[in-house]
Amino acid sequence: MAATIEKQEATTAAPEPLDEGPRYTPLVDIVETNDGYTFYADLPGVKAGDLDITYEDDTLTIEAKVAPRQPKDQQYLIHEYGVGGFSRSFNIATPVNPDGIRAELKNGELCLFVPKAESAKVRKIAIKTD
Repeated sequence: MAATIEKQEATTAAPEPLDEGPRYTPLVDIVETNDGYTFYADLPGVKAGDLDITYEDDTLTIEAKVAPRQPKDQQYLIHEYGVGGFSRSFNIATPVNPDGIRAELKNGELCLFVPKAESAKVRKIAIKTD
């Protein structure tokens, strides 16, 4: 069964974020089963109250804000971890059951399940013999 999820790439027509600060594209793994899609996303520093997941017009969107971890005047020997928001969208062409979408955020790891609609699930056909 071929996956029917397409990444939404940033274009000039995309709306600009209203908040200040950089935006990061989180890395996401997607697993497809007969029942639905499971998205695994790394969202370091994100708290559940700062995470927004929407599904509208066949588009699943994950957006999150991250507060700074250290004071602005903090002196660093090495400063590699950037702080900013996360944003990622996926176009799901397969019919899904939006009421059954479930999400769990634990230690900066998001596990998001998007169930397929009954009409999109593969059905096993019984074969009669003589």
